[in-house]
Amino acid sequence: MITIIGAGVAGPLLAYMLHRAGIAVCVLEADASLDSRHQGGMLNLNEGTGKPALRAAGLFEAAMALVLPGADATLMRDEKGHVLYQDEGDGSRPEIDRGALRRLVVEALPAGIIRWNSRVTSIEPQGTGFHLTLGDGSTHVGEALVGADGAWSKVRPLLTAQKPLYSGITFVELRYRNVSQQYPAVKALVGNGSLFALSKGRGIMAHCEPGDKISAYAAIPVPEAQSRAAFTRDELVECFRGWGECYREMLAKSEGPLIARPVGVLPTGEFWSAEGNVTLIGDAAHVMSPFAGEGVNLAMADAVDLAQAIIAQPASLAVAFRQYQEAMAARTVHFQQESAANFAMGFAADAPRELLALFTGLASQAPGR
Repeated sequence: MITIIGAGVAGPLLAYMLHRAGIAVCVLEADASLDSRHQGGMLNLNEGTGKPALRAAGLFEAAMALVLPGADATLMRDEKGHVLYQDEGDGSRPEIDRGALRRLVVEALPAGIIRWNSRVTSIEPQGTGFHLTLGDGSTHVGEALVGADGAWSKVRPLLTAQKPLYSGITFVELRYRNVSQQYPAVKALVGNGSLFALSKGRGIMAHCEPGDKISAYAAIPVPEAQSRAAFTRDELVECFRGWGECYREMLAKSEGPLIARPVGVLPTGEFWSAEGNVTLIGDAAHVMSPFAGEGVNLAMADAVDLAQAIIAQPASLAVAFRQYQEAMAARTVHFQQESAANFAMGFAADAPRELLALFTGLASQAPGR
C-alpha cells in the first residue's frame, strides 16, 4: 500500500488517480475533518501546471464550475491608497477558492481512503517500507511513503536535512465576512479581485472570496524569534503608521483571530537524492513564497506526474519515484527563481517600483493588448 501523508489538495489528488488505477492507497491527515479549519484564500489555475493536472485527473470541468467570475482582476495601490495599476483580468488565470478545490478532490474519493485525525508523530524505516506512529498512539505500516504534508514535512527528514529558511517577512492573516454590508470601505479598497499594496519592506495583500468574503495578509518584517508571535490589531496599525487612513480601517476591523504565517522557503534548485520508496510533493518538496502564484498549481502537477509514473510501473516504485523527482526538479527551479525574484521586488526599499514595471510589462504582452 502507498501511504500519503497530508490531505491538502495534492495528497487527495494523487490518491484519487492511484485509486482509479486500482492501486491501494491511504491518506493520513492531521485535521479532524474536511471542515476543521480555513484552508487559505483564492488561488489561480495556471496554464502550464494546474490546468493540465486537473484535466489529466478528469476534474477540470468540475473545478471550472467553482471559479469566482471576475476574481482575476488586480489592483495595485501605493501606501496612501492611490491606484498605481489596474487590470480587470481576461479569464486566462481563473481564481478558485482553495477550500472549494480541496473539497472537490476529497469528495471524489471513496470514504475511508482519507483517515482524518491521524497526525503522524514519528516515521521509522522498516525493511523496504515504513512504520508510522500516530498522535493517538496507534501505528501504521506502509510499503511506500509520499510526503504531501507541507512546509514542515515529517517525511522530508527521511531524504534531506533541508528545512525552510525564514524569509524575514511574516504574513498576518485577516478575514472579513459580509463585506458589502459590513465592510464597504474594505470592499472598495480591494475591488473585485486581488489587491497589492507594497511599500518600503512591508505590504497589504487581499483577495475576494465567494460568499461576499475577503481574506487579507499584512506583511511585516519581524525577527524569526517573533515571527509566530500573537499580534494585536493595535500593533498592526502601528506597523503601518504613515499609510493612508483606508488601510488603518482595514487593519483595525478584521474578524476573528490574527494568524501569523512566517514565509519560509527551501533553497532554490537544491533537491534530495532519490532513495527507495519515499518521495515528496508540493510544499514538502519545494515550498516557496506565494509571489509566483504557483504553489498549489505545482503541487497538483507533482501529484499527477507521480501518479502517472507509479501507474506506469507499479512493481518498481523506487524507479517511478526517481523518474518523477527528476521531472519535478526540472520543472520547479524556474518557479523557485521567479518566486524569489518577485518576493525581493515586493519587499525592496523602493517597492513597488520594480513589481509595478513587471505587472505593466506582463499586461502589455497579454493577447489582444
